[in-house]
Amino acid sequence: MKLFPAYITIPLLALLCFQVAAQKVTVSREIGIKGNYAYDILPNIGGRIIVYHDKGSEHEFEIYDNELRYINTIQPQFEKKHIQPTGIVTMDSAFHYYYTYRENDSLYYRVNIYDGRADLLDSLSLSAQDKKLINSNARFAHSKDKSKVLIFNPDDRGILMQLIDNHNFRLLSTFRLQVKDINLKTDFEKVLVTNDGEILVFGRKNSFWEKSSSGFFLVRCVNKDDTRFHSFLPEKDNITEFLPDYDEINNRLALAGLISESSDNAINGYFGFSIKMDSLPEEAEILVNRFSPEFIQDVTGRKSGKSRDLSDFKLQDMVIRRDGGVVLIAEVVREFMRRSQMNSPLSFGNPVPARGFIDYYHEDLIMMATHPNGKEHWNKVLFKKQFSQDDNANFSSYFIFKTPTRMKLLYNDAIKNDITVSEYVIDPLGNMERKSVLSTEYQNLKLRFRDAIQTGPRTLIVPSEKGWKISLVKIEYE
Repeated sequence: MKLFPAYITIPLLALLCFQVAAQKVTVSREIGIKGNYAYDILPNIGGRIIVYHDKGSEHEFEIYDNELRYINTIQPQFEKKHIQPTGIVTMDSAFHYYYTYRENDSLYYRVNIYDGRADLLDSLSLSAQDKKLINSNARFAHSKDKSKVLIFNPDDRGILMQLIDNHNFRLLSTFRLQVKDINLKTDFEKVLVTNDGEILVFGRKNSFWEKSSSGFFLVRCVNKDDTRFHSFLPEKDNITEFLPDYDEINNRLALAGLISESSDNAINGYFGFSIKMDSLPEEAEILVNRFSPEFIQDVTGRKSGKSRDLSDFKLQDMVIRRDGGVVLIAEVVREFMRRSQMNSPLSFGNPVPARGFIDYYHEDLIMMATHPNGKEHWNKVLFKKQFSQDDNANFSSYFIFKTPTRMKLLYNDAIKNDITVSEYVIDPLGNMERKSVLSTEYQNLKLRFRDAIQTGPRTLIVPSEKGWKISLVKIEYE
């Protein structure tokens, strides 16, 4: 049964557009987000951009044209007032909105298909499960070519998997994944879906006391009847963090992580490599690259030999190279509480006290590039200083903008009004250049680069947030 949305039209407001150096910057009208549980930006849908508002019992699709001119707002209707959004997949001329709702003894999984005007094209039922057997919210993943969608519910008995064809919305398989001696609810960290429909579940044994682990595992679900277990161990150290990805161009599993001699936040090396799936052994020993004294000196500024490791670095990204190698990006991230939250009069009796009185530091970056076999190709230090207070570091860190020949890291030079946006431009050999991109002086913008979206080979959209309002900022490289 099709559901017909209601339309709300608001008068068009003025649009801000200005030219900076070799970039064109366009700013939308202000968008209210007060009362939102979350919002999402859906670009390139039939030449339009849609801002999705999740307001709990209400949902809205706010529609803009490609030049960020407001068109209208649509409130979609659903079977129940209270639904649980699961995930959204944007296509060329439509977007697929997956959600669940509860009724009687069942949990229903559904998908709605909308066009670029947010008109409902179709509404389909995917499955119904006994809600007594499911005690967690559904989570979501999709393949890089958007042909497969995975909806999964982790619990103490395993993970309920539902693999869906995102073109004809056929349920390809349903099964509960269980692994002996592993609690997948607490031990799993990431799930990937390949274009061929393989499900890759990564995790490591959870410990309340230890932040790091001696290794991690992969459960490879070729199909519901063919499940294979693989473990990965470093030579002798602990893995503080790791990131997995699947290289669809070379059909290789890519893995990267940081290494520590102890369980604290000091790292002394890393690993990064890719491997053919059929070449994966049941137990794999990881090749570790140790930081050289010269590299540690470049990062810390201290004389060689004074430091043997690096502190406060967090693994933020892994980028797969065309040759199957990887590039790791780690960032200095520190938080300091200026005083106890218990001193706040609003915290007593509040089960979730506000994260106030916190200083946030997002500082220098290190990049390490490896060949497919894991051997180091090059490493670099990218210097930056970002400091903010009581803002959850929303405007800190960086965004990766990718082109066929370069990678750009865009970031705010400082966290305040009227700042300069800069970028590091890195080529495949590690050659690097720092440039100024634009200035927000007199524009009243505060850019959240961590939430930016690349919408084309020369364009990106960054939300600018002030108070309970955001604006969409489109940056076009000429």
